[in-house]
This record gives sequence, C-alpha cells and structure tokens, in this order.
Amino acid sequence: MTAEVVEITRARRLLEARLGRDPQDMLEAAVVLEAWAGVPAQRALETARALMPETPVAARASVSKRQAARPRSGVLAEGAAFVLTVLAIALWASPLAAELGADVVERALKVALPLTLALQWSLRSRYLGRPKGLLEFARHPLALALGACAIVVVPTLALGEGGTLAGLLTLTWTGGTVLIRRRWFAVYGVIVAGATAAMLVWPAVEVLIATTALTMAAVAVALRPGAPGDAAAPGRWTRASASAVIGLGLGLLLVSDPSVTWTAGSVPALALLPSTIAGLWAGHSLWRLEQLIPRVVSGVAVGDSIAHGLRNGPLAGLLGAIARLLLLTAALSAALLLTPWLDSRAGVLLAFGLLALATLLASLLEALGRAHWAVAGVVLGVTAELLAPDVFPGAPLALGAAVTGLVLLGPALALLARPARTLATALWIT
Repeated sequence: MTAEVVEITRARRLLEARLGRDPQDMLEAAVVLEAWAGVPAQRALETARALMPETPVAARASVSKRQAARPRSGVLAEGAAFVLTVLAIALWASPLAAELGADVVERALKVALPLTLALQWSLRSRYLGRPKGLLEFARHPLALALGACAIVVVPTLALGEGGTLAGLLTLTWTGGTVLIRRRWFAVYGVIVAGATAAMLVWPAVEVLIATTALTMAAVAVALRPGAPGDAAAPGRWTRASASAVIGLGLGLLLVSDPSVTWTAGSVPALALLPSTIAGLWAGHSLWRLEQLIPRVVSGVAVGDSIAHGLRNGPLAGLLGAIARLLLLTAALSAALLLTPWLDSRAGVLLAFGLLALATLLASLLEALGRAHWAVAGVVLGVTAELLAPDVFPGAPLALGAAVTGLVLLGPALALLARPARTLATALWIT
C-alpha cells in the first residue's frame, strides 16, 4: 500500500475509535484528527476530505452524552463577600481624602480603577478563569513579585503621592481577586473589613499600607507550592491582552465622568450597591448557558434546523439574565432614592446600572471568543462619554455605558440565536 493509503486507513481507525461511528462531515473528521492526533490543520482537512464518500449519506442525529453541570457551591457566600468588599473599599475614599486631600485621592482612583480592572480581566483570561489555572499562575513567583513592585513604583515615579496611593489600591484589589478565586473570600473580607474599621481611628495611609501587605502575604500563602493537581495550560497572550483592553475600557468608563466624584463620603459606595448585587445575580444565571447550548443542539442532525427566536434556550437565557439585572437594579435603586443620601442621584444609579449591563455583555462575548466586539464596544463607549454633555450627574457615564451596551447587544444576540453554527467551536476550542 502507498503511504497515502496507510495514512487514510489510520485516520479512519482513529475516527472510529474516538467517535464510535463514521464522521458526519469533513469538518468533524478534521477536528478529531487535529485535536487527538496532532495533525496540522491543513493536512487534517485534506485527509478528512479524502475520507468522505463520493455519494453523501443522510446525516444522523448526535448521540453524544451531555456533560454534567459543574457544581457551583459557595456562590452565595462568595457573592456576599464581594458585595461587602465593594462597599467597604468605596468607604475608604473619605478618610484617605481627609488625610491626603480630595484631589490626590481622586487622581489615584482614576488610575487605580482602570488599572485594576485591566489586570483582573487579563488574569482571568490567562489563568484565573481556567480549571486549576491558579497552579500555573503560582509557578511564576519571581515575575509576580517584580510585577507587584512595578505596580507601585511606576505610578509613584509618574504621579508622586497619588501614584503611590494608586499602586497600593491596585495591589489590594487585584490580590483580592486572586484570594476570591482561591475561595479565600472570607480571608479577604476580614482584611478589608478590619481596614475599614481601622481607618476610623488610625492614619488612613498607614492602614492602607498594612492592608496591602496583609493581602500580598495572604496571596503568597494561597499560591504556595505543593498544591495538588496538574496545572492547566494558560490562555493565549493575545486573548489575555484583548481582555486587558476590555477591562481598561470599562475602568475608563467608570472614572471619566467628571460629574461622578469618588470622594463624596459614602455616596459612591451606596450608588454602586444596586448594580453590583444585580450584576452578580445576572452573571450567575448566565452560568446556565454551559448546559443550555449543548442541550439545544443535542439530538439534531447536521442538516436539520434548530428553533430560533425566544424559543431558543441560550437566547432566552441571555434575555432572562438581562431582565434580572435591570429589574433588580431598578428595584434596589428605587429603595435607595427614598433615603436622604441618594435622593438626587437617580442619574448616577442609572449610569451604574447601564455599566453593569455593558460589563455583563462584554464578559459574555469575551468568554465566547468574540473579544474584538467587546473591545470595539468599550472604545466607542469611552469616546461617547468623553464627548457627552454634563446634563445631570451621571449623564456622561450613562451615555457611554448605553453606547457600549447597544454595540455589544447585537453580537451577543446573534451568537446565541444560532448556537449550532456560531458556538460549536467558540465554546470548546477557543
């Protein structure tokens, strides 16, 4: 036999072993050859084409078993810890402003918030969002130490006292993300709550330095070597970089509105609560897409059509998550507007709610391998916010977040409306 015949014979046996049947089309055969045999993409397509019969056969329905839902234990505790942490950290602005001046703290926050979100999004894409990704993340202690130093030193050289404050806040918030991913949210919550109380009686800057040191020490312990299990392969740098741009853009949306001040006592903290709580609930409900997408295509032959529109499970899941976010944000915001603290801040509450929606859609698109749409959305949103008139408090942020949400909503709906065609590779390969 010729080498070509031998290769085709081996490929056919491999496909039978992996699929338990003949491949339904050339693409399915090529994917199996590339994934399980390491055959280069072009060669896999050529071999798969040679395997296909000259006369097409009728497509058969999928008989693969759906993967069981992954457990989501501890979600309530983790969400509660995150909400309390956001509230406590937002309350730090007032004592820090009293000690350093409102202008210094405002400049520091305008650096720390976008930088923190950029780091959080990139770390989630490359390490924290992957199974056992923390093990791979922990294998680079020297790089982590140098990066932590750079986060403080570089802003200090550029901005002086405000840069130092920005670096300390960024380290604390980013370290908290690692601790929460490690499921040490109670540890981080205790550190933040203790710092909030300590700032009432001790110098705020000294307390912040101690808080940063404690957070970094907890991260070092959480990432200590010897953890069981094999490390997952890290995400691609290109995808992590795109995620960093998305996080940076969302952070710029948060701080580019001159009418939203972050040093006005407890007002920013209270205004953040409705959208934060609603965003957590909506994000948790999107976890169902992991099961809804395989379920809607299970048992459907390649040539058959799938129900579109609102009857489509994934699309209904997304619309349900958006409805949860909007309704809960509106309800909690209405309750806060009845209090004397936020009686004139309806625009700020609206802006934070729209930003939560934009963040939800950006997260979904990034997770499905469509980060370029999320990048485009946040860039257009930041541009709209910078050009928007200051009609009422929160108006520029509301316009920027609304533009971002509208740009991202169309691609998200299009993806989930046709899951068989659009998401077959995006979910499991990218």
